[in-house]
Amino acid sequence: MSLICFVVLTASKADAQTAEEWLAKVDGQMFYKSAEYTALMTVHSPGGANRFFRMNGKVVGDEFALMEYLEPPRQKGTRYLKRSDNLWIYFPKQDRTMHIQGHILRQGVQGGDMSFEDMTESSSLLEKYEVKKTAETDTTITLQLESSDMTVSYPFRELLIDKRNYLPIKMVNSGVNNLPIKELVILKTKRFKNRTFPIVTEIRSRLVENKWTRFEIEEIRFGMKFPDDTFTKKVLEK
Repeated sequence: MSLICFVVLTASKADAQTAEEWLAKVDGQMFYKSAEYTALMTVHSPGGANRFFRMNGKVVGDEFALMEYLEPPRQKGTRYLKRSDNLWIYFPKQDRTMHIQGHILRQGVQGGDMSFEDMTESSSLLEKYEVKKTAETDTTITLQLESSDMTVSYPFRELLIDKRNYLPIKMVNSGVNNLPIKELVILKTKRFKNRTFPIVTEIRSRLVENKWTRFEIEEIRFGMKFPDDTFTKKVLEK
């Protein structure tokens, strides 16, 4: 087969993929059943100041998550435990645990643009949204996602996908009225055994100018098997 024929056939095959097939490929790259990571979160305020937080996180799907601050010193040892729609925060200096739930899970962590739901999201977009293709170029494809459940964090999402690695170059998350709330931009990726995964992501507010949060994964391991008591208040308050 000539090179020209190969390129034409490859392009035709890509063009023939449905919106659902493209979104399934995104799922295959971005989402995982379980993982453990260490990350640096930078919260940039409109005034120009930056605050830095280093953390360790353990995640199983959308159901369970345990996160602990490693830095700065004043936050060190503060832990978050998520179980479904419930969140507990343990403050070691006061030896106190606070329970929150519902929409508060969608508020920005440390006043930034990444909510706890954003930070622990790991489930199939294809299972949650109806999807349609709205634009396409030689290198990108744009998908519009809409949820039938208007109570989810982002009933509407728009993904600009890089055809080479099946990852969003940009994802715009919108509310009930389809008005943009924030956008996620992938700045750096890394190849793992069976996936290319975002390791530097910036979440930019679409409501407040010059406000963003950068999430940099320093180390991550997928497919982790955690002890049975990992996501319990016993471990949270140890």
